[in-house]
Amino acid sequence: MIDMKVAGLFGMAVLSTALLFQINTADVEDGPRPVFPELKEQLSGLTSIKVTNPNGNSASIVKRKDSWVLEEKSGYNVDFSKLSRFLVNFSELRIVEEKTSISSNHSRLGVAESDPGAGTSVIISPGEYSLLVGNEAPSQGSFVRYADDAQVYLTNKPVAASADWIAWIDPVVINIEPADVREVTITPQSAQLLLANRNELSGEFELLGIPTGRELKHATVVDSLTRLLVNVRMLDVEPYNPVMFDDSSNTRFVLLSSETIIVGTIIVGGRFMMHIDRRNLADWQFEISELTYNELNKNMESMLKAMEADVE
Repeated sequence: MIDMKVAGLFGMAVLSTALLFQINTADVEDGPRPVFPELKEQLSGLTSIKVTNPNGNSASIVKRKDSWVLEEKSGYNVDFSKLSRFLVNFSELRIVEEKTSISSNHSRLGVAESDPGAGTSVIISPGEYSLLVGNEAPSQGSFVRYADDAQVYLTNKPVAASADWIAWIDPVVINIEPADVREVTITPQSAQLLLANRNELSGEFELLGIPTGRELKHATVVDSLTRLLVNVRMLDVEPYNPVMFDDSSNTRFVLLSSETIIVGTIIVGGRFMMHIDRRNLADWQFEISELTYNELNKNMESMLKAMEADVE
């Protein structure tokens, strides 16, 4: 009788172990479930993304023909590498843990409907993939919840969704290597024209028209002119208004490839504005920093040593 009981208990233990092993195997195979199971297969058919933060600021990215553009910036192209990275990461989000479903706890996790503790709304279409993104967890992932669902989940990795338009574009407007510049001519609004070019024999960049008796500020000061179009960054972008640039200063670059690039700059309402006469940029004008503006408006005096005061 005792042997039968022992055998029965042993059999139950073996069965329980087998069931436990089977459950664990399934967990390993399936893993945490995707936040949006169908999204990854539908990435190529998406047409819009809208991210809205608790302050009401939003970034609306829409597909027009073969390009993705920002509605808030009159259809300026987004950086496709940033967009692609966001969509792939978003489609790979998985739920690793269920958290609270009590609405009063939402603000603490940053997934409330409104302040305080409101979340960032992400809506991807078609398919209306809608998610409210909250705080990042101390250990891993972000707290999220579906629209109209009180249940909060923890994702397997943080959700990076910005409503700041500049996070979706390439802030570098133009980037020309110094070695590619053959000639630079700066025509300021109210200063002497400045001209420099690359010596065909030495390959050195030389400033022309230096006044008699004056010297360069330092030996490499002229080389700075070749770097004027290196990583020029924008602060803002808007459609080009030719009237705004009627009285602009112009900086003309001739490249070794014989391409000519004309950059117009002007101060309007305290903003430093720039227009670049180049095929892929000509439809836009950009707000730039004061430093960038000043660099593009160098004059002869800025390249030379200060004159010594007359000695009586």
